[in-house]
Amino acid sequence: MVTEQEIVAAEAAVEAAELKLDQAEEHHQHAGSGTAVTELRVARAEAHAARDGLRLLRSQFAHEQAAGRTRRAAEAGFGEKDREALTARLAGARDAAAEAVAAVEKAAAEALEKVAVYGEEVRQAAAGLKARGLSADDGQVLGATAGGVVHLAGEVWWPADGGALLGAVMQSAVRVRDARHPLAQLRWGQLGGLAEKAARDDLLARGSVR
Repeated sequence: MVTEQEIVAAEAAVEAAELKLDQAEEHHQHAGSGTAVTELRVARAEAHAARDGLRLLRSQFAHEQAAGRTRRAAEAGFGEKDREALTARLAGARDAAAEAVAAVEKAAAEALEKVAVYGEEVRQAAAGLKARGLSADDGQVLGATAGGVVHLAGEVWWPADGGALLGAVMQSAVRVRDARHPLAQLRWGQLGGLAEKAARDDLLARGSVR
């Protein structure tokens, strides 16, 4: 912000520059040399710059003073009761949001744990089927593939990536509210291989119908 001291200093600079200009003009009248001409031009430029600087400071000072008066009037019109009511409303909304975030974090941790358990169950089942000589790599409807996918009882079981799955859930939730949000634009399908994507799609589909 511009201070009154800066205005005073700028005014003094203008006076000094104008005095220097007067002296240069007087010297030029008597000397008329090339040096005198140069000094006069420099003095005029400095005086012009000093005046412009002072005008700019005064304009900015006036603008800031007017803005300050407007601000003080606005604060005076926003009484204590209004402030307390707004504060209470904001605090209530913040507390509700914090509780919701904590609930999501807890649910996310639980989901990651259960998805990890499910993925391990699938991998162990696949290893067991492979140990029995039941491979599904050639398209058999009973057995396990090299990627740890289980084909059993007419269904396919894929080991899931909990992190990617959770990310896809959050992306879906955000997209419903704001399709232009950066999180909604991420391509979770690029994470992991085909088995992980299939597991993710399967669990998302089953979870959405519950």
